[in-house]
This record gives sequence, C-alpha cells and structure tokens, in this order.
Amino acid sequence: MQTDNRSLYTQLRLGVLILLSLLLTACSHTPQTNLLNQQPFEPVQAELDDVPFFPQTQYQCGPAALATVMQYRGVDITPDQLTDQVYIPQKQGSLQIEMVAATRKQGLMPYPLAPKMNDLLTEVANGNPVLVMQNLGYNWKPFWHYAVVIGFDINSQELILRSGETKRWQTTLKTFERTWARTDHWALVIVRPEQIPATANMPAWLQTAYDAEKTGQHKTAEQAYIAAMEHWSEHQQAGIALANLYYQQERFDKSDTVYGQLTEQFPYDASLWNNRAYSLKDIGCHQTALASASCATRLAPDDKNIQSTFQEMLLLEPLTHNSCPKINCPD
Repeated sequence: MQTDNRSLYTQLRLGVLILLSLLLTACSHTPQTNLLNQQPFEPVQAELDDVPFFPQTQYQCGPAALATVMQYRGVDITPDQLTDQVYIPQKQGSLQIEMVAATRKQGLMPYPLAPKMNDLLTEVANGNPVLVMQNLGYNWKPFWHYAVVIGFDINSQELILRSGETKRWQTTLKTFERTWARTDHWALVIVRPEQIPATANMPAWLQTAYDAEKTGQHKTAEQAYIAAMEHWSEHQQAGIALANLYYQQERFDKSDTVYGQLTEQFPYDASLWNNRAYSLKDIGCHQTALASASCATRLAPDDKNIQSTFQEMLLLEPLTHNSCPKINCPD
C-alpha cells in the first residue's frame, strides 16, 4: 500500500506540475494583456463608430482594410481600386510592403506602431483606427488576415475590429494578442502628414517622412517635416530634414529660411551655420554666406569640414543684395 500511495502521490505531483506549466505558458502568451490588467488604462472604453466598413471578398482583406482607413482619412477610394496595388494573386493575399507603398501613393503616412498593446489602445482612444495584421492560424500553418481596430472595452476585456465580413467583430484582448504576436505585432497608424499619431516618437516619424521623400512623395514629406518641427520644437532634426529637402529641390530661399530659424533657436550649433552658408551662397548672398561660415569656424575651429566650407566661401565674389539676411553669430 505504501508503494501505491507513493505512486499516486508522484502522479498527482506530476499532474500539478504539468497544470502549472500549462498555466504559466498560457500567461506567457499574453504578457501585454496581463500587464494592461495590472496597470489601469484610461479611458476604459472607446469606439470609433464613424470608421467606414467594406466587407471583404475572398482573399481581399488587405484592400478592404486599407480602404477602410483611407476613407476615414478623407481619401475617396474603394477596395476594388486598391486591389491591383496590393493584391498578389500567386499568394492569394497582400504583403505588408505593398500596403505601405499604396498608403504613400495616396499622400498618407504609414506610421509603424510600436509592438505594444498599450500604444494600440492609446491610438484608438485618440481617434486613430489601427490597421493590424493577424495570423489566425498557427506558426506552422499560418492564416494571414488584415483588420482595423476601432474600439476596446477594458472592463469586458474586448477589442472591436472591422474584420472580414463583420462590421463590428468582437474578440478578447488575449485572443487578439496571440494572433497579433504571430505577425511580430505588425500594425500601422495611417494619418495625414500634418497629423502626428498620439504615440509617435520623433525618429520613427522622421524615418516615415524620409521614406516618403525617397519615393517621390515630396509634398507629403514636406508637410510631415513641418509638423515634426512644431511637435518636437526642442529638437533640430526635423528642421534640418526640411531644409535639406528644400535645398535638394533648389528652393534655396526656403532652405535658408529654415536654417535661419534653426540658427536662431540653436545658435551654438556650428553645423547649422556651416549648412546655412550654402543656402546663402545659392540665393546670391555671398558675403552673408562667408559670415555664416566664419561663425561656424569660430564655434568649431578644429572641424575640417567647416574649415573647408570657410575656404570655399572665401573664394566667392563678394555679391550681396538688399534682401540678404543679417548674421548674428553668438559671442
């Protein structure tokens, strides 16, 4: 009997360990939802009722989801118009890169959301639907799906999506997290370039703007850089990006205007004075360009690049005109 008791005890102990292991594994699959429940989130409920809905046809969740967000942003477009841009018949679906490219083509910003449930809910709470990718199957047998998150309810632990053929698909936060995690938490906040998402960080926003610039969407990039200058006014990177864009477009007067603002706000940054020398040169303000280069030299006398600029400006003819700005180099 003692042997049987020990055997029974061992089996019970093993069963408890297996159960605990399964519970721990289940918890580990939804760490963000678990964290969300431990740290109160405000508001507890939000829903964007005015987000359009396009029921998808077979394998057409990509065009349907993309049209949903684009129409919300004021772009008059339908899933059928997007199909040729994003749908790949051989794959019976749409790739993320095509979704991003189609978004840029409409003059919108496909801002990549950080892989955080908290950020996703924050965007929705601030009026921004979120385009997400889910794997509704398994890692070994995936079933890819695009949907748009338009609401949530923390108390009922639910997320609300425009999904498939259902206008108001409700799923649990934990179920969504699992399906979202299988796509490496891929999500886009699609906004107009003058509208910065609630959770945006400056480097990611500027990279998204630069990607638009590289693909020929110069107006989109310009508006995004201007918005960033206002939003992150304590930093100079957005202004430099905008000034460089203007310079490459040979809009030298606009480039110099931006550099003028930057040198006024950040007067001890030698690189700004150095760059401004070139925009001044190209608007015919050679003497002022030399003064700007001289200022850069005073601030960074050992910088070889700045020394080279100063020597280049010294060789210019001493041209000027009444509209040339004054240079106020800091003491």
